[in-house]
Amino acid sequence: MPRPETDPADPFGTADLRRSTLQGWLSSPTRLAEDAAAEAELLEIGYRDRLFTELAANAADAASLAGIDGRVAVWADGATVHVANTGAPLTAAGVRSLTALRVSPKSPLIHGGTTVGRFGMGFRATSLAARVTLASRSGSIEFDADRTRGQIRALIDDPDSELDLDRVPAQRLAWPSAAQPAAGFDTEVVLETADEEAAAAIVSAAQHQAPDLLLELEALARIDVAGRSYERLADGDTVVITRDGTEHRRWLIARAATARWLVPIRDGRIRPLSGDALRSPNATDIELTLPARVIADLPLTPDRRELHPDADVEAAAAGYPELAALVPDDQKQAVIPPPALASGRVDAVLREAVRDRLRTARWLPSATGEALSPERAWVLPGLTADLAALLGDLLEPLAHPDVSDRVTASLLVGLGARRLGLADLAELLSGAGGEDTAWWSRLYAALAPMVPDARTAEELGTLPVPRADGRMNVGCRGLFLIDGLDGLDDPPVPSWVPTVDPAAYDPLLDRLGLTRISPAAALALPELIAELDAGPDSDDRAADPDAVTDVVLRILGLPDAGRAPAELGGLELLGADGERWPADELLLPDSPLAQVLVDDSPFGTVADSVVETYGPTALRRLGVGWGFTLVRDDAPVAPDHDLPDEERWWEEHEVPPEELIAVRDLDLVDPRQWPAALALLADDPDTASALTGGYTRWWLRRYAEIDGTALRGLRSVDETSLRGLFDPVEVPVAAAGLLAAGEPDDADDAADWLARLADPARTVAPGVAVRAHAALISAVRSGAFAVDDVEPPRGARTVSGEVSDDPVVVGAPWWMSVVPAGRAVLPAIPPDADSAALLADLLDAPTAAEVYRVIPDQGGESVDPDSADAVRLSAAAGLPAPHRVRLHDDLHVTVTGETDDRRRVPLWVDDDGTVHLSRCRGRADDEPVP
Repeated sequence: MPRPETDPADPFGTADLRRSTLQGWLSSPTRLAEDAAAEAELLEIGYRDRLFTELAANAADAASLAGIDGRVAVWADGATVHVANTGAPLTAAGVRSLTALRVSPKSPLIHGGTTVGRFGMGFRATSLAARVTLASRSGSIEFDADRTRGQIRALIDDPDSELDLDRVPAQRLAWPSAAQPAAGFDTEVVLETADEEAAAAIVSAAQHQAPDLLLELEALARIDVAGRSYERLADGDTVVITRDGTEHRRWLIARAATARWLVPIRDGRIRPLSGDALRSPNATDIELTLPARVIADLPLTPDRRELHPDADVEAAAAGYPELAALVPDDQKQAVIPPPALASGRVDAVLREAVRDRLRTARWLPSATGEALSPERAWVLPGLTADLAALLGDLLEPLAHPDVSDRVTASLLVGLGARRLGLADLAELLSGAGGEDTAWWSRLYAALAPMVPDARTAEELGTLPVPRADGRMNVGCRGLFLIDGLDGLDDPPVPSWVPTVDPAAYDPLLDRLGLTRISPAAALALPELIAELDAGPDSDDRAADPDAVTDVVLRILGLPDAGRAPAELGGLELLGADGERWPADELLLPDSPLAQVLVDDSPFGTVADSVVETYGPTALRRLGVGWGFTLVRDDAPVAPDHDLPDEERWWEEHEVPPEELIAVRDLDLVDPRQWPAALALLADDPDTASALTGGYTRWWLRRYAEIDGTALRGLRSVDETSLRGLFDPVEVPVAAAGLLAAGEPDDADDAADWLARLADPARTVAPGVAVRAHAALISAVRSGAFAVDDVEPPRGARTVSGEVSDDPVVVGAPWWMSVVPAGRAVLPAIPPDADSAALLADLLDAPTAAEVYRVIPDQGGESVDPDSADAVRLSAAAGLPAPHRVRLHDDLHVTVTGETDDRRRVPLWVDDDGTVHLSRCRGRADDEPVP
């Protein structure tokens, strides 16, 4: 700024101030040196790098005194830097303060506070410039190092003085100036720096500091730096710093009497600070490690870099809980300072003060939305919204799920909150009352995501579980769920087993130890049988037997219930005659079983009302008859199942059968109704499966008769291998296995086979007879019966198809050339001696070798058994490779015994094993017969 040719009027009395200062230096030469050193120290140490901060603080004081929103502008013109502001203009008191080194006037603010320290020592930061002009609409002054140096030389007037005039207290002497502030501003500070680079550095620092200064100095609303504009806008609980009209930074803010707390917001999320400085209101050199910025009202040292020793650091913690309350619930962890190693004493004190306030203040959201203090809050790590909705009213101090993640929960525990584990939750819920069973089901569903493994499941071992009988169970151990009951509107409640209320069921209970059982398993529990068998004075006896019957039938009505254990067939039901009957002694109305039983069967008919209540399916599963009923025993040990002829069947087993599945009441079938009874048995899949073996097949083959003939004495129409021996009969396919086939069952059956073979009234083809003989022999060998247990027949079926009363059993193929067809009985094809001996014993008949003696002709030629003729003729005869062979041109044998005879035969085998072969039998087709 151009210097005026003549000095203007001196409104601030700078001439007097200069005289006073010069007089002081004159009277005390050391004072001059001290002032120079003090000013240099403030510039180089106390207020280094704080030029714009101090000028902005002066501007904020001016705006406060004027009661306006202050504005600051910064720009450079070459090596000259301009800092202009609006607000109260320069005053005489301000000039006096500026020319003093230790005086900073404090004036009451219009709004009731105090100034930062207008025109105090902080202005010494401008002394880096050789000339500083302070232009104001009330008058202007300037500080000039060269003029000050000239004044000092004139004062000392001693060329030999050792005083260093290169460093003079330039801002102790002020001169009036005719300069005017820039248009639109009330005050302007002009600094003539060393060069353009120095000026640019000042402007750059101002641009960097402007966003923070707008937060610190609320009296300032706008800072313009080199054509770029920064403004502060209030937006509810946030403060926005804009840059050229666009949002630059956003802060969440909370205010208290002694401090303001701010935390950055970016992209809608809280962004905690990782490190900052204590501000009062401008930044000090005190490092803080808190996640939020504090702008406190604390006394500082003169250089404004450190706290005054008497400063109440803890007072600065005021307002932090209010900031935490403003932070969105799901982000509160960002502003909860954990215990950590502090950066210094002030940081440690302030951090602990903040944590103390957070510990006791009500800023933490509860599950119901109320505000809690952490010291009385319960936090359940991993709490979900669904679970919180259920537990909020029940556990009032429960923290909101948004602050119950693992990290936040740990931070809250550090502030005094009680950490709840799943075991704690189970214990707290033990006193819950008044909740319906559906509430418990929702609770379990909400808990499920918090139970990832067996270890956490164990923590819920005492979780209350509603029982079907209205009581509460402690945990799931020993508690059951009957499959299918959870789908019923009014599920039955078994008295013999503790079951979970189906309305309360959730799959989580399975993981907590609930035992799932099928309806069949529930009905097979020994507790039920004990309850039914208990005496009238027993503690196990059912309080209401009818209620037990009702529950049993309702369980049996479930789709997958299956049949009830046989012991439950004794449950009594109302019969059509008005009397009470055991269920297994009743038939359903119009039961097809009733149509095949004898007229005096011991069965009653169940009452129609019972059928209407429970349905025929449940009643049939209990044992009420429709068709035939099965008796089941997975581990039978004795013939005690009340089955006809059971003891006889049992005697046929060397060891007890592994299981017993048998059709009962077969002995009650009307003999005339067996065709219908067989159809009824075959139509029911359960009874049809019993026809294939075991007791049922055994009994039916022996005792069920059609037209007076036992089933094993009849054959299926399709079974032709035994035609003529057994009469055909039409039966259901499932019952075909009850008829004759294969081989006889026992001695009685074998006797029947032999009798049929010996019956001349039957036309039995020789092949059928041979198969029957082979079956009899096989049955003996398998142990089905012993030969001695069978009465020999009066005759035997021969290969002629006729019955002979003087049969001879053939034991080898060559005997067929000797024994007459009318007497020859074949045990098998080809016949063998062992089979012949067995059959001969059964028939009480001789074998051919016992009746006849056969001698071959002595002629013939002994040949090598490996010769071509021996091999060819043996193969043609169907003989194994012989050891000795004699070839005959025409083989004859002499037969002696009952009659003497000479026979021409194709082959014979001596008793010593010599094979006699006839060349006539073995000659090839192209060989002429002699």
